[in-house]
Amino acid sequence: MTLLLAMSLGCTPDNQISRNTYTDVFLQEPASEVDILWVIDNSNSMAEEQERVAQGFESFIENVENTNIDFHLGVVTTDMDLDNPQRGVLVGDTPVLTADDNYVEQFKRMVRVGTDGSDKEKGLSAALEALTEPMVSGPNSGFLRADAILSIVYVSDENDCSDNGALGEADSSACYDQQQKLIPVLDFITGFRGVKGAGGPRVLASAIVGPNVNQGCQDSWPGHRYTALAEGLGGQVGNICDSDYDELMYDLGLAVSGSLDTFQLTYAAIPDSIVLWIDDQDVTQSSSWSYDEEYWFIRFDDGSVPERGTTLSIEYEIAGG
Repeated sequence: MTLLLAMSLGCTPDNQISRNTYTDVFLQEPASEVDILWVIDNSNSMAEEQERVAQGFESFIENVENTNIDFHLGVVTTDMDLDNPQRGVLVGDTPVLTADDNYVEQFKRMVRVGTDGSDKEKGLSAALEALTEPMVSGPNSGFLRADAILSIVYVSDENDCSDNGALGEADSSACYDQQQKLIPVLDFITGFRGVKGAGGPRVLASAIVGPNVNQGCQDSWPGHRYTALAEGLGGQVGNICDSDYDELMYDLGLAVSGSLDTFQLTYAAIPDSIVLWIDDQDVTQSSSWSYDEEYWFIRFDDGSVPERGTTLSIEYEIAGG
């Protein structure tokens, strides 16, 4: 999702009330090159979930194949313990898979990363480690390309515990009891965007994680930190407790291929003030989209996602402005 234009704030007096208006313009950007990093939880409860990702991979890659995208695929685990010499290193004998490889079968093997990893799952740190120096010019060289969109997909049944060592030797319960010591998610959003630099290709994050407790997913902990990252970078979020990942993996592939269903506004909007155009069509009154007041997202329903290459123009009054 590329931000093309942000129009200047304007104040219009109305019965002595000033209303600040703003316009965000987005391109539903067609993808030509995509580097896709899968971050897989390899703790002892993840065997079934790894298998579901493997079995759903063909649904995922279908959308990438159909749009003739030049892709790289890599896999890294959530184990960032200091005694793990492979932390942040892409797994597999062919760590960077391309269309020239037997990538379906090789990815299915790679994503079954095992279940002997750390019970302090640090997926956010693992991805950033894998995508920055010294990894990108060392063991992970060849994966990250300067002009390619970066897409990160997390799969974990626990919340992220990236702490930069702040929890010390505490057991895994500290990941929940001492969350104030964890690295803020916003730092990772900034870090991942920094991988591509200002004005560079889009960075997208998605997550297959535990949902909120009230959704009754008893085999996982809510993955709030992964969800926050995905929402901040405009990706998909799926329920790890689903018995079949085919539909979810299809949606992930759709997002990677350049068709996003979520667009984050620059400011919080007054819902009734939103005016939305797709190219030259006014869709303000359509029931195909909704506005999330908590995270400032415009979200399109399944089947109504703007086509690749279209432009979205969203004008609104700033809440509290």
